[in-house]
Amino acid sequence: MSLSPKSIPVNAVFLDATILLEIILGRSNEQIVRQFIEQRSGNLYISALTAHLVVHFGKAIVELPVIRAFLSDYTVLSLDNADFEWAFMNSRNKDFEDALQLGVAVRNGCSHFVTLDKGLVATYGSLPSIDVQHL
Repeated sequence: MSLSPKSIPVNAVFLDATILLEIILGRSNEQIVRQFIEQRSGNLYISALTAHLVVHFGKAIVELPVIRAFLSDYTVLSLDNADFEWAFMNSRNKDFEDALQLGVAVRNGCSHFVTLDKGLVATYGSLPSIDVQHL
């Protein structure tokens, strides 16, 4: 798991927590998510919040070293004050966590935000600064 890069490439893909939780928790869309990730490996970003959620929910199922190895395939972007401010200013439908995730992606210049949350896409899909898409 590498931490915030100095520069993010064009077409950087930010993964919502729903994507990684699908794998770590063995949910119904795990295969679809794995295929998507395999096609884009090396250019995938998550927030520190996502890493926390994966550890929090995953530790009941697998050991921490396995989770650490799993997270090593993604670059973890830190949370900072600007992300919280973005979320406070742009939060819709009382879902601060979604807005916070988007704030991290926007601040870091990710061009794509991928989620399994159809509600998130419906709510934030029209943002001009990032392509929010459902997997």
